[in-house]
Amino acid sequence: MDMHVERRIEIERELRSAITADVIEPHYQPVVSLSSNCIVGFEALARWRSRSLGHIPPDMFIPIAEETGLINALGDQLLRRACFDASTWPEMFTLAFNISPVQLRDPAIGHRILSILGQTGFSPRRLEIEITESAFVEKTEVAKTVIEELRRAGVRVALDDFGTGYATLSQLLSFRLDKIKIDRSFVSHLDDSIESQVIVRAIVDLAEGFGLTTTAEGVEGAGQLAYLVANGCTEGQGYLFSAAVPAAGINALLNRHSGRTASAEDAV
Repeated sequence: MDMHVERRIEIERELRSAITADVIEPHYQPVVSLSSNCIVGFEALARWRSRSLGHIPPDMFIPIAEETGLINALGDQLLRRACFDASTWPEMFTLAFNISPVQLRDPAIGHRILSILGQTGFSPRRLEIEITESAFVEKTEVAKTVIEELRRAGVRVALDDFGTGYATLSQLLSFRLDKIKIDRSFVSHLDDSIESQVIVRAIVDLAEGFGLTTTAEGVEGAGQLAYLVANGCTEGQGYLFSAAVPAAGINALLNRHSGRTASAEDAV
């Protein structure tokens, strides 16, 4: 326990320095249309390699940022860098960015997001904010007000990790959403679990009934992909398509993917 506490204190200290130095950077994982097999956008994912501590995964440093009140500064910093990066991409590509439930407790978060879009010149219509069900459980009215403010400006809103939180369907329906993201815990068992297949099919049907897009997370195998395509899932992301890459690797990724798409079309 002492080692755990000491490690946490060390990460917090390094995290404060990293935010000050702006060294935590977004990497980008492609989101692929399952009907056309074309990349339609990228999700920004925080990556941090500390000189003294090495690689620190986001599921370790993001909770610390939330607990210490650093998440707003870190989130704004990452969004600004991501918007600058994405502004160099072809205009058909969208940028997905995660907003933590802690950030959504702040009534000013919507204004800050729109301000960053104005500063970077990135179109609100190309930005997709991802939130989790946890945002619906606490301070619902604040979250709803922020979401409505962003949607009025043209920002799309996706519900991340669907099915793993505590929100009720009535709560979900009270929010205006554009997309549901199917959690990787369901997608990973599509090859060996009837229950996962039933859940994924039900989520896709629910989303389709409300006119929402669906994105399956954590797609890693051809069998999973085949099931998702056969059951009408709209988009996918995961290692089957590509891991997250730094901004400098986007062009090479696009060239590799277009080559695979062309080969598949030739084979047909």
